[in-house]
Amino acid sequence: MRDRVVTVFRSRSAGVALAAVVVSLLVVTSDAVAGTHAASRSSTVRVTGAASFDTAVRALRGRGGTIVLRPRLYREIVVRWRTGKPLRIVGTPGSRIERLIFDRASQVTVRNVTIGPIGGDALVDVRASRDIVLEDLVVTARGTRFSSAVRIPDSREVTIRRSDFSHCGDRSPRFTFCVLLWRWSHRVTIEDNRFHDCRGCDFVHGRFGSYLTIRGNRFDRALPCRGLGAYRCGHQDLVQLFAGRHLRVERNHFGVYREGGAQLYLTNSVDHATIVNNVFVGKDRRVPGYRARMGIIVGSAASKRLPHFVRVVNNTILTGALRRDGYAGSIRMSSKYGSVLRRKRPIVANNVIALLAKRRHICSAALVFAHNVVIDGTGCSSSDRVGPADLDGNGRPRRLSDVVDAAMRLYAPRTDSTGLPRVGKPDIGALEYRG
Repeated sequence: MRDRVVTVFRSRSAGVALAAVVVSLLVVTSDAVAGTHAASRSSTVRVTGAASFDTAVRALRGRGGTIVLRPRLYREIVVRWRTGKPLRIVGTPGSRIERLIFDRASQVTVRNVTIGPIGGDALVDVRASRDIVLEDLVVTARGTRFSSAVRIPDSREVTIRRSDFSHCGDRSPRFTFCVLLWRWSHRVTIEDNRFHDCRGCDFVHGRFGSYLTIRGNRFDRALPCRGLGAYRCGHQDLVQLFAGRHLRVERNHFGVYREGGAQLYLTNSVDHATIVNNVFVGKDRRVPGYRARMGIIVGSAASKRLPHFVRVVNNTILTGALRRDGYAGSIRMSSKYGSVLRRKRPIVANNVIALLAKRRHICSAALVFAHNVVIDGTGCSSSDRVGPADLDGNGRPRRLSDVVDAAMRLYAPRTDSTGLPRVGKPDIGALEYRG
């Protein structure tokens, strides 16, 4: 009898224990399901690699949202997002991507991430995409033999802003550019970025289709590389463009380059370009004893086709020194403009120009060259003034400067390089006098 009671008691205990285990499993399972449902309802997903990134994209596809990259090294992320809903990809401190590829994507913003080498060249490649924003990025290959760049071959409505580009390929054996444009890119905006300290590279280079805006950027120190040969290390321009329609370059600071052609170099079929409200400087305390030779080149002797309908207005161009070929001037235009219809030739008005030693390569090439102040050298028309411009250390005119109230209203923009309204008679140069 005792044995039967004990057996019954044990069986009942086992049943209670089994029931407890079942209840526990049900609780755990329900919690996991609830967590999964909560994650599926959330518009923010945190990821740690390419696989989890793809999973997050699928989870957000119906409604859009934010993908947060945890601190990791990401070899490659491919963005295929075409849902009509916005997607945000946000980095965290310590997140680095080597290759970020947009493949026919739309309405995607990437911010706060480093683009840099892990085991090879780093690249943001925006392919056949539209409505892409790249902001607050750090693009650099510093300390490596690789490169780091943004390439836009054939996309539309792409914006690069508030990002830092440096050392884009100092030691790479290949030609490198921080931003490379191809002829099928349209409506690209590069604004409020800092480009600096790159050896053997152009900051912005290439060809574009139509409507490129370069606004509010700071370009400093495109310098020769070392140990990679004279041809590889002897080409640095801050911005060099070969083709495109409707270019606007405004409110930028152009610092020094060395061994290149110019701070801003436009040639071949770059048509309908407006260069306005920019400040070009020829010296940099971090490059002692050097003065940049050329501010702007429009067309070259080797060009088969020259830029048409170019306007260079209200810039302060303090660059200018004797070149190796003997030319001394802040601006140069191709002598081939003599064969171009006059109405298609450049307009140069309302600029402060540091140096124009001779009228050749500038006066006869322009449709209009008027109301400029040439600090050293000669003017091209009776409306030009030759002599000191009386500017402060930032290039802004002082009260008694000859540039004050001297610009031609027809060509002057409504505001200056800092957004100050040009009230009444406008001033010559990029900056208005602050009374």
